Amino acid sequence: MSSPMDDKMDQALDQAAEWCVRLSEGELPPAEQAALDAWFAADPEHRELLDDAVAAWRAVDEQAAHPGMIALRGEALNDLRRAQRRQWARKPGPRVAIWSAAAAVVAAVALGGGLAWRSSLPDVYRTTEGERRIVELADGSRVSLDAATVLRVRYDGDRRRLWLDQGRAKFAVAKDPLRPFSVAAGGKLVVATGTTFSVERVADQMRVVLYEGHVAVLDGEGAKGRPPPLLRVNGAPTEKSLTPDHELVAQVNSEAASVAPADPNRAAAWESGQLVFQDEPMSLAVERVNRYAREKLRIGDPSVANLRISGVFTSGDTRAFVDGVTAVLPVRAVSGQGGETVLRAFQRQPKNFTAGGESSVE
Repeated sequence: MSSPMDDKMDQALDQAAEWCVRLSEGELPPAEQAALDAWFAADPEHRELLDDAVAAWRAVDEQAAHPGMIALRGEALNDLRRAQRRQWARKPGPRVAIWSAAAAVVAAVALGGGLAWRSSLPDVYRTTEGERRIVELADGSRVSLDAATVLRVRYDGDRRRLWLDQGRAKFAVAKDPLRPFSVAAGGKLVVATGTTFSVERVADQMRVVLYEGHVAVLDGEGAKGRPPPLLRVNGAPTEKSLTPDHELVAQVNSEAASVAPADPNRAAAWESGQLVFQDEPMSLAVERVNRYAREKLRIGDPSVANLRISGVFTSGDTRAFVDGVTAVLPVRAVSGQGGETVLRAFQRQPKNFTAGGESSVE
């Protein structure tokens, strides 16, 4: 008799395999992309299960022509039908289940006449808490990944498509006017041909800092044959208002957007291990601090989320951040479940301070 935990894992494995099939068929329509984002948000392990599925299917693909694999075709088709009905038999464990699903889909597609789907699956680049990484893509473009970031990349034909599922990344795009470079994030689409810019998903916002060149930002990720409209700021397309050394802040769930000047050195400070806040809400600051912390911070009161903070902190030094904000703001830190620290409000008159001549909280 299976336990509720086993049943939950079986269901997640089935869903990971099904999402892998859908991704192999091409770009997801907006409704399915929203469903995938919701599935990711439901459980942090879902991303890892999908990554495992993609990696396993690619590995199995390399063995697809082996006689033993061909002999499994009939059984694989039955397994695939059961997966589509979400009634797979109980599996001995996550890894075995993923490999079984991989064998089923690879064999079924091979029986149908090819394995073209393999090349359409995106490459996934991931960083954990406190980790930063630089990646060079196939066309020579370079990507700098912030901590706790997930980026999917797919190059095909005349398009270079990327999806920032969480976190922040800075892109130095190799010039190729015939192959637009697009980054989808938070329901928006940033398109460039050769430039340097960063994209960040934080709270309910999508942020773009333009360092050089120009980009267009579209309101939506679009569907096949139907490009989304240009995002506008004060009636003007973003490619007109978003110039180098400026930052676009767009709301994920609406058309609201604004552009303001940005200090390029301050905007890129995260690449050298610094977190710089300039009159930012506490909710945004905490989310960025948590990218580098295994033991998370959590805001316990809405009034704390709206407090404004300015300062320079070392990424990964969560204690220094907590000590700073509790020293000068009406905030106290208490221990929560699972090692987290909860920031709660209490009555105190805020004051300014300078730590080491660099940090201040307002």
